[in-house]
Amino acid sequence: MISLRTRGVRPRRLGPAVAVALLAATVSMGAVGAPGSAQADPAAEEGRTLVVLGDSFAANPACDGVLVKCEGDKNASAYGCSQRDTSWPVQLSVLMGVAGTPDFENATCTNASIDTGPVTSTGEELPGRDGYTLSQLAIKAAANGAFGPRTKLVALQLGANDAWPRDSATAADAPTQLMCAFNMEQGCDVDTAAAQDRWPRLDAITGQAYAERVRKVVDYVKYFAPNARIQLVGYPELAPADSTTWCLDVAGVARYVQPRAGAIDEFWNRLDAAEREAARLLSIDFVDARAATAGHGLCSADPWLLGVLDPKVNLVGLPFHPSPRGDAAVAAAAFAGVG
Repeated sequence: MISLRTRGVRPRRLGPAVAVALLAATVSMGAVGAPGSAQADPAAEEGRTLVVLGDSFAANPACDGVLVKCEGDKNASAYGCSQRDTSWPVQLSVLMGVAGTPDFENATCTNASIDTGPVTSTGEELPGRDGYTLSQLAIKAAANGAFGPRTKLVALQLGANDAWPRDSATAADAPTQLMCAFNMEQGCDVDTAAAQDRWPRLDAITGQAYAERVRKVVDYVKYFAPNARIQLVGYPELAPADSTTWCLDVAGVARYVQPRAGAIDEFWNRLDAAEREAARLLSIDFVDARAATAGHGLCSADPWLLGVLDPKVNLVGLPFHPSPRGDAAVAAAAFAGVG
């Protein structure tokens, strides 16, 4: 159960249903309706030891029905919250000794964002931006009794699928990134891609902006999981900080190279810096996934990121998402901060 303290009043116990209602009232729900409440596991009523909220870099499924087609069910939404058993949250759960138990809440889903919905404030509809928001992932976890005094670690990895600025029609999600990377005629340069509305505005990606977008959920977690360490997990190195190229290996025998990819590389630089600053502003931990995977970006001799059907790295999986080796490095970095 969850404990609520008020001055001069004996602590009051709040069940998962009440916690979910409070979270829904506290945070912005975004454009997608709240997911249905699941029955809380009795063993998790005091909170689960490990809780992870994240996007496809955290879930890292073998297929998602969009970037990589899945066999059988053709409904892409059926794979929205598929999670791979080699993803960094699962590997972290092994390191923490809670793998496969009710003490691990894996609320990670492909296409998740902080708060980017499919409709802008001007009414522009943007199909494909219908994944879970951070608040909805938190509600999903809270419905399972994830947050409580027993919770030891809550880790978040989000932001790559978001629009920058917040209400923009342009986000650097995977399809947008691939379209910009494979545009050999125009390239994906810093000075042109954003001006042509093919890429987010890089100056909008700041620590202050990031912190404000996640603050309500972070405050909620601090309140209902008072003993938990909260980590903001950065993204792995896709390219060195000074790079202007972007690569993708195909079948282990060919490498596509976009030499004019400054906007893509600078996006990841800005996002990494924003997350670091946001963690400081929110008084939470930052996990430096970029340092943990340094030297193993897409254009390196030994990439820890997936190509397309590349048997040298991993035959199946989402392009430019972490390989099992890359996920192991991120899990180890997160575990090192548990204390």
